[in-house]
Amino acid sequence: MSLPPDLLSLGERPLLVLADYDGTLAPIVPRPEEAWPEPGAREALARLLAEKRHRAAVVTGRLAEQVHRFLTLPDLPVVGLHGMEWPGEPIAPADSGALRHLAAHLPAVPGLRAEDKGWTLAVHFREVPEERQPDVEAALAAIPLPPGWEAIAGKKVREFRPGGFGKGRAAERLAGMHPGHLPVFLGDDVTDEEGFVRLRALGGVTVKVGEGDTAAEYRVGSPADVVALLRAWAGA
Repeated sequence: MSLPPDLLSLGERPLLVLADYDGTLAPIVPRPEEAWPEPGAREALARLLAEKRHRAAVVTGRLAEQVHRFLTLPDLPVVGLHGMEWPGEPIAPADSGALRHLAAHLPAVPGLRAEDKGWTLAVHFREVPEERQPDVEAALAAIPLPPGWEAIAGKKVREFRPGGFGKGRAAERLAGMHPGHLPVFLGDDVTDEEGFVRLRALGGVTVKVGEGDTAAEYRVGSPADVVALLRAWAGA
């Protein structure tokens, strides 16, 4: 996909680059533990961080330690668990009772994988036979939620999490921490849409990665395009 010239030239201004991980800095893969970054992504982020006028952070539904393991960039801030987990701040106690409740209601289907993140539960059905996936989606949507919890549908995944968090709120907070920097949010999934909406309201730049309806201003085709943008912004 051809990248818009005005998007490529954003690096002339001080930027706050906020990126999702899966589907944005790394390709979507069947098993989350194998989601290694897109070739060149780590190096492009390192170059961007080395440019003193720019700032960058990852905003993800993963635990921060997982992203650090993949990217090995200790100076890169990672906001994890959809904004529940912040660098240097204690995380709220996990609701183990709610997680047990959700796990007990999961359908028994070959290929269904429950990823207990300690504070949230992601249920992946990418490996469920395709003809059964609509029924699995319906069954997951029908699970009664614990009080104060919400469910978010993503790409072949349904995420159960405590309410009051989200990538949009996280992006707003990060933008407020870096006045004088133009916030740019890149993401590929439904959970990134609230980030697009909130940052556009603040005058930020929003970039959808891949196909699908979106509130983002721009669209690029793949994580490889994201790497190209990061390189351009870093002046590589």
